[in-house]
Amino acid sequence: MTISRRDLLKYSTILGAATLVGTPAFSAGVKWDLADEYGSQSLTGQACKFFIDELKKKVGDALQITYQGGGALGYKSADHFDAVEDGAVQIAITLMTQLGGIDPLFNLTSLPFMARSPEEAMLLWKTAKPEYSKIFDDHDMKLLWAMPNAPSGIHAKMPITSVDAIKGLRIRTYDVNGTQTLVNAGASPLQIAWGDLIPQLSTGGIDAVLTSADGGMQLSIWDYVSDFTEINYAMGLFVCHVNKPAFDALPADVQAAIMDICDACDAYAWKIVVESIEKSYKVMSEHGMTITHDDDVPDEVFKLLQDAGKKVRDEWLAQAGEKGETVLKAFEAQKSS
Repeated sequence: MTISRRDLLKYSTILGAATLVGTPAFSAGVKWDLADEYGSQSLTGQACKFFIDELKKKVGDALQITYQGGGALGYKSADHFDAVEDGAVQIAITLMTQLGGIDPLFNLTSLPFMARSPEEAMLLWKTAKPEYSKIFDDHDMKLLWAMPNAPSGIHAKMPITSVDAIKGLRIRTYDVNGTQTLVNAGASPLQIAWGDLIPQLSTGGIDAVLTSADGGMQLSIWDYVSDFTEINYAMGLFVCHVNKPAFDALPADVQAAIMDICDACDAYAWKIVVESIEKSYKVMSEHGMTITHDDDVPDEVFKLLQDAGKKVRDEWLAQAGEKGETVLKAFEAQKSS
């Protein structure tokens, strides 16, 4: 029988965790790393700190999790799925729409104008979580809690208040849905990982960035552009997921503690994302940026983007099939109830 590198990593993870359980070393605590492409001051960083602190209150040093932010372990969000599945890192927080190549359902939260408020984003998460969990389970992982991104808008060198402002715009996107939507709208998008954004901005490789106001603040984006236009395009979702063999090797009370705090982590994440919106607007304004609210964006701009996005949604439904259609129908029914 041939053992692959992936199998070897899985067996090593199980053996290492089992050794910790069976020896006095476990009393000193199992040590895990939590990978995050973004930094400690970002929303994901804050959510991870809350998770670690809440878990420590319940289990003390029985499980010691070290936050590895800013891509310190060398992984971007797109790498996290394989890294956690293989046991190269035990736990990670991952921008789910980077994983669309694994399953099209992971692109759900970035469908244009699907969830336009934190309340709708929470409803979508709760509706789709059982289906997301099945995918992670199939890959030897457990899905824990989520962190929504604040609604995406456009950071640019001018307000996006006309159709002409979008045409040919060299804009960074963060996933395939955003890229295709903006192509359909006549822009010239480029999908760029978070860690590669500053070089692209500083060298003029792009003129604009599709991300949240908080994301712009984390980048000090006022050094490169002058405007933020609020379009509430989408609320991308980060999810925290753990290697299942490593999780299963923990004592039952530690496993239970992790699962018990997931709802509290969700609640905290949604709380800070709401607080971040006005805070980000305030900080950007203090640095000279102009904020254009959605009420001041002409209907023709929204129509262009929504028409472009409808094609993306239809294509996504064709890929996601019955599973995607079922989740969407359940979400729409709950949203209107």
